[in-house]
Amino acid sequence: MTPPAGRRLAVVTPTLKTVNALAQVLAGRDAPVAWRSAATRQAAYGAAAAGWVLLAAAAIAVVATGTRGPDGPGVLGWLAGTLAVGAALLLTPRFPLMAWRLGWLAVMVAPLIPGQNRVDTGYYTVLTIGFVVAGLRYGPPRLWWLAAGSLIPVWVWTGPDVTYPIRLTIALATATAALYGIRAWRHDRQRLATATQQTRHQRERNAVLEERARIARELHDVVAHHMSMIAVQAETAPYRLAAKPGASDLPGPVSEEFAAISQAAREALTDMRRLLGVLRAPDNSKKRDSAPEPPGTAELAPQPRLDDLPELIATARRAGALVILEMPDNGEKLPPSVGLTAYRIVQESLSNATRHAPGARISVTVEEAPPHVRISVTNEPPATSQPPANGTTRPGHGLSGMRERVALLGGQLQAGPEPDGGFAVRADLPMDEGPGT
Repeated sequence: MTPPAGRRLAVVTPTLKTVNALAQVLAGRDAPVAWRSAATRQAAYGAAAAGWVLLAAAAIAVVATGTRGPDGPGVLGWLAGTLAVGAALLLTPRFPLMAWRLGWLAVMVAPLIPGQNRVDTGYYTVLTIGFVVAGLRYGPPRLWWLAAGSLIPVWVWTGPDVTYPIRLTIALATATAALYGIRAWRHDRQRLATATQQTRHQRERNAVLEERARIARELHDVVAHHMSMIAVQAETAPYRLAAKPGASDLPGPVSEEFAAISQAAREALTDMRRLLGVLRAPDNSKKRDSAPEPPGTAELAPQPRLDDLPELIATARRAGALVILEMPDNGEKLPPSVGLTAYRIVQESLSNATRHAPGARISVTVEEAPPHVRISVTNEPPATSQPPANGTTRPGHGLSGMRERVALLGGQLQAGPEPDGGFAVRADLPMDEGPGT
């Protein structure tokens, strides 16, 4: 009866892996080494060079003292062969399989040369070191083939007494088991380190998400509530004040001022809801920025862009600011991140100007100078001696936030006082999104 296809595949797959491992041992290329550091690489090559020097010194000492084999050309040939084969030790840090092959060929071919030993200690040293380094690097199943291949010359050239090859076989089996255990231990340590790092990253991410959720709750429960109250009070103030006994209709500028306050509060609420959406769904922020706004969902509203500057300027004018805007009518289409950064720079600059220089004339200029778009917001000295609205001159975080936004795009920002006593903010933004966006 024919075995099922699944069982045949389960039998064939390990066989193919075993055959492929044998092919890699015999003729495969050594994989590139992932050195932990330059110091580790230098130490490995230094140890290999020291091993070759020691082997060469030992061979020269043996020849000089006359303790090695017959005299004559055979001794010099043995010395030359030992030095040549020992040079394979220099390959072990980068090409351990190649070093093992050279050592294996040496122990197999050397006994065929007249005047050479059947079992040469120097050649077997090179073979053993190549076996250890290659076995640690590649592990099973190549380790099993390396061990089996290393036993071939042992049983071919050490007979007819089987005691010596049996001892060597036991020693090689012990070394192979030790290599397997060491490599398994290292692999387990790497897996544990990777799992620990992933756990730490996940904890950090969870902490960030929890903090974002906490900030979102605070913004929703506190700031958004107060902004809603401001909008409602500003809208109803004209009616409430006019309805009082003895009160007449409010002047037109006063009603317009209340309307501007209400509009600004509602726009702030829209931005607040958009920010809440980003805080609560950070993984979908990019999709949300480019998606159209469904009716009644301010959290999914697209982020403002450079084309929205006229509306921002109109809002500032309704609030009483004297703003002049100069920008191209049909400018180039900028990436969303660049347009958003330009909008936020102008928005923050207008807020700072109206707060710190009330009544001053403000000039906003947008100039396209490929490959950059230049944003300039300047204000004249304060027209009145009115103190800042917050009653303090302590610096806030607006300029820092602008610099961070510009730096993410790879642009430049300059902000500082002007010679006439005013203040200017100038930014050069790339028209294309930079690599750090």
